[in-house]
Amino acid sequence: MALSRLEKRFALNIKGIKHQTEWIEYTEIEKRSKELGIPPSEIKADGKPFYSIPSIYDSSTNTRISDSLKIIEYLDKTYPDTPQIIPPGTSILNASLSWAIGKTLFTLFPLVAPNMISAVPPEASSIFRARFQGRVGMTLEEFQNDKALPEKLWAESQEAVTTASAWFKASDGQEGLQPWIMGQNITLADLIVASGLAWAVSASGGEESEVWKRVGSWDDGRWKVLLGEDEALRHPLLSV
Repeated sequence: MALSRLEKRFALNIKGIKHQTEWIEYTEIEKRSKELGIPPSEIKADGKPFYSIPSIYDSSTNTRISDSLKIIEYLDKTYPDTPQIIPPGTSILNASLSWAIGKTLFTLFPLVAPNMISAVPPEASSIFRARFQGRVGMTLEEFQNDKALPEKLWAESQEAVTTASAWFKASDGQEGLQPWIMGQNITLADLIVASGLAWAVSASGGEESEVWKRVGSWDDGRWKVLLGEDEALRHPLLSV
């Protein structure tokens, strides 16, 4: 599950735009994109096209787009009467948050990778296994028998996530009544953070996984609240 895919999905939910999701395997992204006429997300330095998710087809305008930021910009422009996700002048903030969340999830990856490796088809499993081994410098089996490295990664992950918690505090250091970075309205900044959290939930095996229970308990349960797990503080991120 890609973070950027979640940002786009959240944006559609917040805007109240009815949509249909097509799920595809990680290894089928390029093939399916070509079949649907979806353009590549970018062109690599060697001139080869690179296909990634999310992508979108809007039948009302016959528009096909890939790349999360381009999709959200398109939705803001094409549906101006819906909540605007990207306020003017926030590009630097959004880029900084995206970098920071990526760094945070980099520390979490080895802790959720065992579930990812076992949950996906063999071809994708081999890819994730290779990435995991390159990240930690040992095989999955060696990692599972190692007590010191997982605890070190847990400490690094909690430090990174707790740093992220400060983004939601007011300039005077006080907590607001609503956990939105820019105040009362949800913006792309919140979607970047929420997408990272939702990825952690999915990659770890769901809300009942030990990894998410541990992460969700940090910072007085802020992260569970942000994803709407507390029904008393339900937020519209997942409402559609």
